Amino acid sequence: MWSRLRKPALAALLASLALGAPASAAASHYVNPFSDPRWQPSRTDMGVDWAPTAPLPVLAIGDGVILGSENHSGWPGHHLIWYRLTDGSHAGDVVYVAEHLKKLAPVGRTVHAGQQIAVALPGYPWTEWGWANSYGSPIAYPCYKEGKATASGKRMARFLVSLGAQLHSAGRGPDGPAGKLC
Repeated sequence: MWSRLRKPALAALLASLALGAPASAAASHYVNPFSDPRWQPSRTDMGVDWAPTAPLPVLAIGDGVILGSENHSGWPGHHLIWYRLTDGSHAGDVVYVAEHLKKLAPVGRTVHAGQQIAVALPGYPWTEWGWANSYGSPIAYPCYKEGKATASGKRMARFLVSLGAQLHSAGRGPDGPAGKLC
């Protein structure tokens, strides 16, 4: 008798839990890495430039895996980290953060949304956040002209705005790395 009562009760409990957000939705969230007011938005070019007014943690936007971590890159500031998002609507897309960084997470590390992956330093050249290929190169690089906003940069801006980042107008359109780059 007891086992017959437990199975329906367990089934009812599981069914009531399933009516809420699915487990995959709970695990697929992204975070706004710029919720700290000490981050100041700057220009949009290949990505979106952000200036920290104090040393600040660089947070992973979503769950992912660090694909590259360089302290001697060709970027101003010489630092570059990039990671593949592994969950959510942008699973498979690669995000890069470049320029004035230190304490970069190592290659191969699994990270979670909101986890620190580097430290951003105040002062020029600030930081740049954008969409990259799996080698860490900004996808807009082939057509970039200094200081000009690219379609890829605008797409990253729209993605960040969708997470709650306070930016100047990001315009309308898609927020992913596919499509026209420039």
